[in-house]
Amino acid sequence: MKPRLDPRVMILFVFALSTFSVVMRDALPMLAVLLSALVATIAAKAPVARVFRRLLGLWMTLVVVTTLQVLFAVDLISGLFIGLAVLQRLVILMLGGTLLARYPGHVLVQAMLQLRLPYPLAYMTSIGLRFVPQFGESYRDSLNAMQLRGVEFRKLGIRTRLRVYTYLLMPTIATGINHAKKLAMAMELRGFGAHETRSAYAPLRMKARDWVVFCAVLLWSASLAAGMILWRIYL
Repeated sequence: MKPRLDPRVMILFVFALSTFSVVMRDALPMLAVLLSALVATIAAKAPVARVFRRLLGLWMTLVVVTTLQVLFAVDLISGLFIGLAVLQRLVILMLGGTLLARYPGHVLVQAMLQLRLPYPLAYMTSIGLRFVPQFGESYRDSLNAMQLRGVEFRKLGIRTRLRVYTYLLMPTIATGINHAKKLAMAMELRGFGAHETRSAYAPLRMKARDWVVFCAVLLWSASLAAGMILWRIYL
């Protein structure tokens, strides 16, 4: 199904989501960003359930990261809020990637080019979005390999299980780096970057509804920025 909105509008919205999720440090104001991401994902009819099922193996990684934030905090309450903020930030980034992943790669590249981004940066960004499902698949493969070797996760304690899941991060990262090296070699052999300028087969054009959503995104961003400033001043 062809996306309804111009990808440049969606890129702007995802950029705002990512920026606010990084800039905000408190869990309560970040909840507004998370709710906005959920509403936008549902309104765009993005396959959230399918993407989350593919990334199911990464959820334990999110729990591990959140647990580490809690353990290394000054007190338990502040640690819980820090861990919750980290978990919200990761979910927001995943939802933003889901919104962009429903666009074909060449459409995203064209949108970034018309936003005056360099072509290598635009192409690498679109490729990076495709690497997220591969990380999930690699994580599941490592998990299945450990189970085939006799590791019964249901019988392990919580601490041991968290430690085992942490060990799975290294082969997952190594597999991703290996895929990136092969992709870089293939692109170099095909002459990637030999020409500085590129022609466009189908340039993107903004429609009336795209401009309306664009203005709504700007208003939403300004409101969140004002709310974040007031939160830091008075709370």
